[in-house]
Amino acid sequence: MTSSLEPQSLAEVPVRTVPLKLKLISAAQGVLLSLFYKKDRVVNRTLINLLSKTEKASATPVDGVSSKDITIDEVTKQYVRIFAPAQQEPKKLPLIVYFHGGGFAANGPDIDFFCSLCRAVVRAANAVLVSVSYRHAPEFPYPTAYDDCFGALRWLQSDCQSGGLSSAVDPSQCFLLGDSAGGNIAHHMMIKAGQNNLGPLQIKGVILIMPFFGGAERTPFEIKTPNALIIPLWTMDWFWDAFLPLGSDRDHEACNVFGPNAEDISGLTLPPILVTIGSLDCLQDWQVRYVEKLKAMGKQVQVKYTNFAHGEYVFDEPSKKIAADAAQFMKSLTS
Repeated sequence: MTSSLEPQSLAEVPVRTVPLKLKLISAAQGVLLSLFYKKDRVVNRTLINLLSKTEKASATPVDGVSSKDITIDEVTKQYVRIFAPAQQEPKKLPLIVYFHGGGFAANGPDIDFFCSLCRAVVRAANAVLVSVSYRHAPEFPYPTAYDDCFGALRWLQSDCQSGGLSSAVDPSQCFLLGDSAGGNIAHHMMIKAGQNNLGPLQIKGVILIMPFFGGAERTPFEIKTPNALIIPLWTMDWFWDAFLPLGSDRDHEACNVFGPNAEDISGLTLPPILVTIGSLDCLQDWQVRYVEKLKAMGKQVQVKYTNFAHGEYVFDEPSKKIAADAAQFMKSLTS
């Protein structure tokens, strides 16, 4: 359900005075990004790893949520981090599969702010959340991230078939969740799930937080905000250049998901989708087009309009808003 008091379009989102703290964080982020990502798909992986703040999984609850890591591919070292409410529930809980952001080039389930976001979602939704790692571009470009993440869904399918997680979760109540590049991945996993048998997993809904979509053209808001807060436009271009096949442009189907080279999914049965769009996100035009295209296809889609910048949802208060919206959406489909 959507409150009548909530914005029904970006035009209705209240104009926000950006706090000085966020401006300073964004400026510092801009410096770091310029050190991390260089021309010609060159990435300073050593510096990224050095400056990334990580958390170890903890069986001892943190804010009411415990976590553990499981390696799901010994060759690639891919793993998942499972977050669960510390208090045992008499009933089986919904399952959330989470794909983190980072432009396909950075981050993982152990990054501290993603751990905090995952715990917030688990508490709000009273669910078990599986955060998926995947290999990064440019070392592992398209389609590696998609292959890794679909492999994680296959692992979950097998695990539930053998009675692993299915002892604590209801696999028929499975939700996909992703932010930024993870939102892009969640979209593509939704398509692959619709084209493959993942039983007993049933994708009940999909939650996309400021998904990372784009295209070869420059949209009006991209032109207006090249130096957007936290993640500027040049960084978005770098991420796509590092991820997409050599010689491709941003009209590749991975990026422009409803563009001239994209697969026609109008006849595919899709679960309900929730999309969060930020009024300070330079990608907002692509996200609005995504929603409009889904609606034109007759798909079930809801939108939450916020005054956040791209990536701001990892901060404490915005993450609580994101978690509450996700929980409300899930409850509407499981109650």
